[in-house]
Amino acid sequence: METKQVIYNMLTENTGTHFLDSGGANDRHWQRNQSKTINNFDNEEEIQIIDKDSKYPYLFKSLYHHLINSCEYLEKDNKDFINWVNQNPYSWKDNQDGRCAGSMYDVEEYMSLTYGDDIRTEYTFNYDNNLSQDIQFMTAGDIIALAIHNGADARGGLTDYKIFRIGHKDYFYNFNEDVEDYLEHYEEKESI
Repeated sequence: METKQVIYNMLTENTGTHFLDSGGANDRHWQRNQSKTINNFDNEEEIQIIDKDSKYPYLFKSLYHHLINSCEYLEKDNKDFINWVNQNPYSWKDNQDGRCAGSMYDVEEYMSLTYGDDIRTEYTFNYDNNLSQDIQFMTAGDIIALAIHNGADARGGLTDYKIFRIGHKDYFYNFNEDVEDYLEHYEEKESI
């Protein structure tokens, strides 16, 4: 499957609702994203400068563009991961110790078994970033297991994990670009 389609599917994945979630009736990311087509995402601005003429401008980076410009979906690796999960699937009734494609702990175990013990887990919610939605991921070199936060409350609402290769590390890890640096670089490009 093409990377764009996988990212689109993740952005529109229904991650459910919960009465303690602050999303109201329709304000979760997945609910808003389900009204968009892949063409809508393709046509949205990659980076927007919000309040450019104020004292406090900030960047707003399209997660869709951020991911399709820096990641490559690894279909075989993802199938291997799903097969591993399906060897011992979680069931709240019959197998509470089973595996789940949406469990951070299960994904960390899989990544460690498959790609080595040097696994780092990050959640962009935990620090300032310019992304339009938060992501959680585990890295092993240039391989990541990625989940997108599609809920309203940061404590839940993550998609199932998918396996990708990071093609452009500098771009992928640039979650919090400085507005002044961006404007200076952008304005230089515009004047050339």
